[in-house]
Amino acid sequence: MTIIPETGNFVMSSLLEEGDPLPYVVKNPEGKGKFLIVCDHASHNVPQKLNNLGLSEQDLQIHHMTWDVGTRKVAEYLSDILDSPTILANYSRLVIDLNRRTNHPTSISPYTDNESPVPGNLSLSPEDRLVRIKEIYTPYHQKIEAMREEFFSRDIIPAFISIHSFVPRFYKQIRPWEIGVLWRQDGRLPLPTIEYFKKQGFVVGDNEPYDARLLRGTTVDSHADSFGLPNILVEIRNDLIQTDEQCQAWAQRLGDCYKEITQDERIFSCYDGPQAVHDPDQENRYFEELNEKAKRGDL
Repeated sequence: MTIIPETGNFVMSSLLEEGDPLPYVVKNPEGKGKFLIVCDHASHNVPQKLNNLGLSEQDLQIHHMTWDVGTRKVAEYLSDILDSPTILANYSRLVIDLNRRTNHPTSISPYTDNESPVPGNLSLSPEDRLVRIKEIYTPYHQKIEAMREEFFSRDIIPAFISIHSFVPRFYKQIRPWEIGVLWRQDGRLPLPTIEYFKKQGFVVGDNEPYDARLLRGTTVDSHADSFGLPNILVEIRNDLIQTDEQCQAWAQRLGDCYKEITQDERIFSCYDGPQAVHDPDQENRYFEELNEKAKRGDL
């Protein structure tokens, strides 16, 4: 596999400096497939100037609040299998979460999974936040926009796939699902995916472990649902993608699934069904209830 970073001269800035990776990397940019794959939480990198946010290297590698373990390799393999461009984030979600609105309370989280403080995220000034948005968040989303527009320029409506992973245990909650399928309103990819993996014998979560109809992320909502693109957010339980072999196997399963589903070329078209209405107050209540249930150990 060859990862092709964005080319061009490095531009010095007030956060990223020489030696830091770019905000994202693009794999297979010239892929001929009709899929656009993204991976928001692919890395645990931190810009040098932020000094690991005051955390140890071990903390950065083990906490789910830092990155989605295994997703980078799954997305890279899937990119090859579907011969489709893939955009992978190059910085930790603790620096800034690319799948949150910039005004969301967890956009820059002050805590890790175990509720330990993240020193580098405490008492941030508006300027501190703005520079992370400007130099990491915005370029990532602009690249997704550019790739989407490139498909449109070729009269292709791409299928949008977002790859994530989740922890097997959340507080006291033991999560039984091996794969979760998150979706809001367009069931063209999600519903066949759920059926496909159920037939394969997997425990599948339909809008589990998170309900995308209520807990609204940013990437799929902004770049796919808002444009009517067929889309899906896949969550794989991260104890199942710890090794390279496991990541490759899951990518192959997903690839086989989407090759089968998209044999009907009509799926590469814009959704024209009912639109789900987002209620921020309902989202906040859902998030609070989700955490309370997990602390009790309820599903």
